[in-house]
Amino acid sequence: MGLRLRRRVLTTAAHAADHGWLSIARLDAGEPLPGALSVGNLTSGTSVGVAAWTSAGHEDAEPAAFRLALLRHRYREEASIGPEAVSGAAADLARWRDRMADWATGPSRPIHAAYAEETLEALCDDLDVPRALAVLDRLVDDEDVEPGSRLETVLQLDQILALELPAAIGTR
Repeated sequence: MGLRLRRRVLTTAAHAADHGWLSIARLDAGEPLPGALSVGNLTSGTSVGVAAWTSAGHEDAEPAAFRLALLRHRYREEASIGPEAVSGAAADLARWRDRMADWATGPSRPIHAAYAEETLEALCDDLDVPRALAVLDRLVDDEDVEPGSRLETVLQLDQILALELPAAIGTR
């Protein structure tokens, strides 16, 4: 029995549309549909579905805010991201980054094991990123956890989420 490798892919036919603000490079090969964006599983001999995409209203948003708005939905479910979701995500990013900048002025502490384990459990449960984000939000507000421990735990989670959470560190 042969092994079939599957990879999760995000492709864009950005010849006619600029998705650079999302860090998606222009596609230089094939016959793309103008402005199309597709997400799916790529296997040999299998095509990937293409859905229409419009980025109206999001071009001024920080890419990490748009990413957070997308991550708040399960990857198997269709997501409709409006300006309110992106601005809410931007506000959360600003709050989390501000807290991290404050924590970074004090001493570091070990990663908080219970929160780290809870986020890992969420991510290992069919990549339940919305649940991991809820744990992150609880951790940020948990005054019973030392600031240095919260900082190290959030830094570790950001290695996976890629939300640029340490962006404000060093601004205090």
